[in-house]
Amino acid sequence: MVSLLGLLNYIGIVSFSASGALKGVRKGLDIFGVAVLGLVTSYAGGIIAEVLLGMVPPLVLKDPLDLLMSIAVSIGVFYFWRALQRPSTAKALFVADAIGLADFAVFGAYLATSRGLNVVAVAIIATLVGTGGGALRDVLVGEIPMVLRREIYATAAAAGGVVYYLAQELSKVYASAFGLVTVLALRLVSYELGLELPRANQAQAV
Repeated sequence: MVSLLGLLNYIGIVSFSASGALKGVRKGLDIFGVAVLGLVTSYAGGIIAEVLLGMVPPLVLKDPLDLLMSIAVSIGVFYFWRALQRPSTAKALFVADAIGLADFAVFGAYLATSRGLNVVAVAIIATLVGTGGGALRDVLVGEIPMVLRREIYATAAAAGGVVYYLAQELSKVYASAFGLVTVLALRLVSYELGLELPRANQAQAV
């Protein structure tokens, strides 16, 4: 299970770095800006959560390999972004992003439960680790963060955190597995069925 989580973590780093870098390319940023967006998308949420939990320095700063991987992916996207526009590749990136969201949310839940936090705090930290980087990425390029729009994204991360908290009495392995499945199922099924969170009627809000 540990090796599987490690593999999923690398998938998450690659997919989040690619999505951040691709956003930078679409916004016309230079190669440095593209790399920064890749790093922010992959690590900002985790760094913020770890600082809040008193984990200083954050784990990512202790292992430069992960940082170098993110930078390498971002540079690759900068030069080969056209290949990522193909429908088949875009679908694969979406699935990889869902895996990354699930893995990072579960990792956030693990960090929070290891500090003895309650279920609400665990859900918040899971959501922050899973979605914080993407939210900051969107803010940096002047967009409303995706987590504040209608897609079931942050909700899936929070649900995974709650499931992890409830299942931790069984074992960390079961908690991780159940949390991962919960996030993946919510993200993938909601996307396929077009399910979204409700929003206010803009005509009536004026």
